[in-house]
Amino acid sequence: MTTRRALLLALPAVVAARAAEDHLSFDEPSGVTPGSMRVYLHRPAAWTAERPVLLVMHGVRRNAAHYRDTWAPLGERYNVLIACPEFTADRFPGARWYNEGGLSAAPDGPWAFGAVHRAFAAIRARFGVTVPGFYLYGHSAGAQFVHRALLFDGLAGARGIVAANAGWYTLPVADQPFPYGLGGTRLDDAALRARFAAPFTVLLGEADTDPHHPALRRNVQADAQGLTRFDRGRFFYAAARTRAASLGARFAWTLGTVPGVAHSDAGMSGPAAARLFRPP
Repeated sequence: MTTRRALLLALPAVVAARAAEDHLSFDEPSGVTPGSMRVYLHRPAAWTAERPVLLVMHGVRRNAAHYRDTWAPLGERYNVLIACPEFTADRFPGARWYNEGGLSAAPDGPWAFGAVHRAFAAIRARFGVTVPGFYLYGHSAGAQFVHRALLFDGLAGARGIVAANAGWYTLPVADQPFPYGLGGTRLDDAALRARFAAPFTVLLGEADTDPHHPALRRNVQADAQGLTRFDRGRFFYAAARTRAASLGARFAWTLGTVPGVAHSDAGMSGPAAARLFRPP
């Protein structure tokens, strides 16, 4: 057999191996019905099992593969494995099941917030990851998921968390009902104190100021937080800082802004990565 023919015969196996590296799946009990959840992956060439893992939450378009592709060059730069779980619209329809984690739709759980832990467990099993925890980033609808996951799940073991350009927020106050506040939920003051100590950043594009953006929720409760994503993010951060002070809690959250960037994951991902990681 010639060398050329041997290479051609081997090519399908190589392609299949690369496709297998492209994603993994695990059993996810949350959502309208339990089922398999796909996680799109980018594993940098130099990545090893003791290097970080970043879970990236996609936006309202449920385009996990696109987010993986956007983050892939940053994964290479910082030598971080990029993992993007896919919350499909059929199993996690609308904001109620994705942005809000299914908390009001299934108050006794399982909530979608737990999927980040189950995704990380699947990644550890696949690649033999030795680091004790994961990093977490979400943009837009994904940022809504991320900040609520912090509030209601606690995200134990998360080493760094960024919510970028969320459209509206669950405020850490008891006098507004969920999803705009904590009223009617089981989150108590002791748990909230622990949440305020988390390594969490609210990251905002300074040009994300269109009050008529087609994906921006507009109603009395959301508009009370501000008329733009930029204003709402600052309002949420200030409300959290005030609540932490009223509880005498350590407040470790930070607020960051990105000049010249509007509602763009591509524009926010680089600044987010720079906050979470240092080049190896």
